[in-house]
Amino acid sequence: MRTVETAQTFLTAAEVDALVGDYLAGVGVKALAERYGIHRATVFSHLRRRNVPSRRPGLGVDEKAEAVRLARAGISMRAIGRRMGVDRKAVRTALVEAGLIMDCTNGARRSGMPTPI
Repeated sequence: MRTVETAQTFLTAAEVDALVGDYLAGVGVKALAERYGIHRATVFSHLRRRNVPSRRPGLGVDEKAEAVRLARAGISMRAIGRRMGVDRKAVRTALVEAGLIMDCTNGARRSGMPTPI
């Protein structure tokens, strides 16, 4: 027989409404999980069920300019991301927008051609 380590917390429809409102107002997932006494994964589940678009941390206008400056100075996307506290994808997006690198994710890549960094 299995035992449950922690008791499940079920939210009412009104509580889920409040959770969605808080998320849309900018409250972070970790803070919401603590506030409502649920796991972070459960927060994401409620948001997904309500078709709430997820927030992705990215770079602001000034940060994008800094990422471009660093890339032109020869710094790798990974190193730029570490320095700026974002993932490599956010850095890559900024460099594509600036025209510094080509975006081949739209199917334009030819077979046998290396994937751009």
